[in-house]
Amino acid sequence: MSGRVSRAALLRHHLGFASGGGVVVAVLVLVLTVLATAAPVALARLGDATVQYRLAGLSAVERDVAADENGIPQLAPEVLFSSPTEVADVWDGFAAEVERIRAEAAAPLPDILQPARTVAVGSASALADEPGTAEIAVAVDPAYEGEIDIVEGRLPDPAVFTALGEETAEGQAFGRIEIVLSTDTADELGWDVGVTRQITGAGGVVDIVLVGLFAPADAGSPYWQHVPSVLEPNIFDDGNRPRVVTGTGFTHPASLRATFPQQAAVTTTVWYPFDETAVDARDAEDVAAGLRLLTAVGHTVAETSAGTGGILSLRFTADVIGAIEAALAQEAATAGVVAMIASGPVGVAAAVLILGCRLVFERRRPALRLLSARGADHRQLRVLLALDGVACGILPALAGVGIGAALTQATLGAPPEATGALLALAVGLLPAVVLAALAPSAADRRPRADLGGRGSRLRVILEGAVLVLAGLSLTLLLVRGAGDGADLLTAATPLLLALVACVVTLRLYPIPLAALLRRSRSGRNLGGYLGAVRALREPAIGLTPVLALVVGVSVAVSSGILLSTVQAGIDRSARAQIGADIRVAGGIITRDQLAQLDAIDGVAGATGISGADPVTLDIDGERVGTSAFVVDAENLRAVQGEGPGMLPPGVSLTPTGGPLPIVVSTALAAEIDGRGGLRVGTVPAEVVGVLDGPAPIGARAAWLALDSSAAEEALGRDPSDRTAVLRLAPGADPAAIVEEVRTVVSPTLRIDTAREIIDDVQASPAVAGLRAALLTATALAALLGAVAVVMTLTLAAAPRTRLLVLLRTLGAPARIGRSLATWEVAPAALAALVAGTLFGAVVPLVVLAGVDLRSFTGSTAAPAYAVDPLILGVTLGAFAALVASATVIALAVSRRARASRFLRTVEEG
Repeated sequence: MSGRVSRAALLRHHLGFASGGGVVVAVLVLVLTVLATAAPVALARLGDATVQYRLAGLSAVERDVAADENGIPQLAPEVLFSSPTEVADVWDGFAAEVERIRAEAAAPLPDILQPARTVAVGSASALADEPGTAEIAVAVDPAYEGEIDIVEGRLPDPAVFTALGEETAEGQAFGRIEIVLSTDTADELGWDVGVTRQITGAGGVVDIVLVGLFAPADAGSPYWQHVPSVLEPNIFDDGNRPRVVTGTGFTHPASLRATFPQQAAVTTTVWYPFDETAVDARDAEDVAAGLRLLTAVGHTVAETSAGTGGILSLRFTADVIGAIEAALAQEAATAGVVAMIASGPVGVAAAVLILGCRLVFERRRPALRLLSARGADHRQLRVLLALDGVACGILPALAGVGIGAALTQATLGAPPEATGALLALAVGLLPAVVLAALAPSAADRRPRADLGGRGSRLRVILEGAVLVLAGLSLTLLLVRGAGDGADLLTAATPLLLALVACVVTLRLYPIPLAALLRRSRSGRNLGGYLGAVRALREPAIGLTPVLALVVGVSVAVSSGILLSTVQAGIDRSARAQIGADIRVAGGIITRDQLAQLDAIDGVAGATGISGADPVTLDIDGERVGTSAFVVDAENLRAVQGEGPGMLPPGVSLTPTGGPLPIVVSTALAAEIDGRGGLRVGTVPAEVVGVLDGPAPIGARAAWLALDSSAAEEALGRDPSDRTAVLRLAPGADPAAIVEEVRTVVSPTLRIDTAREIIDDVQASPAVAGLRAALLTATALAALLGAVAVVMTLTLAAAPRTRLLVLLRTLGAPARIGRSLATWEVAPAALAALVAGTLFGAVVPLVVLAGVDLRSFTGSTAAPAYAVDPLILGVTLGAFAALVASATVIALAVSRRARASRFLRTVEEG
């Protein structure tokens, strides 16, 4: 008894029969859609992290928006000179105007700039009991109490001055100012709580009473970076004059007059703390634009009619603008590199998906032929194959979007972006579209690839189009750069060049293969002869596997070289910034301290570099102001060696009797522009070297360096050293040496090592993101290459097995199967390996030409092309291992076949 089979049952049987190819496509679609969904969110978060990391690395002084004005806030004379006691009477009007400026700033600044802080600091006056060695300055901050903890004594009361016009007796103080000092400042000044000291001047005598000592409530607060002299005294000791200690103390906030008791100058600093955590990559440009508007003009805070001699307007500066622009440039560079590197795997992914659709189609071909023979039209065949596309494309894509959304929400705290979800769905639709397009050819016989014919003209046209597009994209990239990766044509330059490499490979590799075929005809190796014949005839060995392998190898090679280039650039930049192994900077370093540094066990040499001394450089009659740095040329060369630092390799600043040898920065070299007639001051000079990149003296554009033996004649003096560079002996412990250095120099000086700078740069999100992107691209390219090889072997399995069964029936040995399978893959794989390696070595040159990688290295000079054999070996070796493993597995699986099955037919196509 027989029954009718339902359509649903037939459909289930159709989808379940020979579904291996569909499963592979489904898994590939799932992986690609997860990546497509998560990648835009990851890149956006990387951009945010890049901006915030760059801003967080700034000091508060560099980050905050500040105004420094001479004078004090405008006050009516009757308030200023009446010894006020209420803080509101003194500060409320000024604070309201400052807050108004913030509130009226362009969005999003009101949310990013925090309420202002204000400090007024008078110039220092000598203490009468220690003239020339001890000085005191008075500071006023309306909110200082929240920044300090009193550890001894009490907070100060308002200052008291005699009324205007009231006379004081000779020697009697006309004012009394109570202050609190930090414990360190009081120790340096030798000042005990309750002790009164005096300052004298044109106005008479003023009593300064120390009523309390304080410690910072939070020593790490950004507040203290704006008023460091309040927390730590300024100590001047250059070894040539007596040591001078200058302390600054807080007085009562209502006592503005206390800042200038002797009619001394007063500087009022107003700053808006900048909340870097509120800035992300999307609004960073708006923030920079708003800051430019804020700092472009002065802001009125008072009228002349409201008082006498006070601050009428504030002119803010925002050094953070440069950091934001640098962060945006770094983000754009990251996006540009990622887009260019990703274009290869993206193109291969599309090609492999199409290859997977061919695999599904070939599995369905016998059934489709039968249906076509029984009257099914093209529409019905398309619908049937489209169902396969839904099963292996759309459904996995929906699952991939869901998984990607869950991953981004869980790991990045953000939902997927619309662009990523749409791209993922487009990936899911591709199998259905391709399979529906292939449906009409189900009943066609497959042509032999070696007979040429109708397709050869189309192939030439397509190859010509690839060459034109590659040339156009390369030209655009070299002319205008890669930008942020938004220009698809320039971003696709590596992919288009990979297609050119594929075109060349496919055109050239048959030439040696044909030569091998001619040679094998007269030999006794049947496997070699048949393998060469089938390698030339088999259509499965075409563009897709070659593209996958060429791009895969090239991505592995180029990723390794780019990582090597960035790492070498970071190392060189760090070494150049330090100038040797350790750098000490930030204050005066005496000759005695330099000698002590040189004598530390483990230090092979130490030398000093002066601070920036202003000098006039005469360039063929044109006078240009610049900065001069004085060095001991011989000692500096011994400490620096021939590595990066203050002196270019092979350059000596030692005078030889002719013009004064000088080293100049690239900015000053551009100003000189090859002209002669140089004079430093009145001394004839010549440029013996140009330093391109960072130097131990810090970020400075135009400068020159000269030997200390010529300093008196050229500059009129030999300025004090403000930087010291140390070279360590082999085997010395840098950490231990740094601790020894701290015992020699002032604790306020900054000590840096090359290793610390390298670690800081490598910890930045941009560098870490670039490394992750390159390694991910390598892994994805390897995966796609392996899948392409497996699919290629699977597509060729049926004709290979028919031939193998026939040969075994005729008495051929079993090993001939391995030979045939190897010949299917080996020629194209070897050609792709050579082409991919050569092409991968060229891609970094294209990236270096189109993307500014300086932001990744922390240098002002572009990194040079570099190859680290270890990094390159790891990336290329991992790729080769994955592809080789997949190939071996595919060959082992495809070897199984039953003779009876393949001897029933004689048609290979």
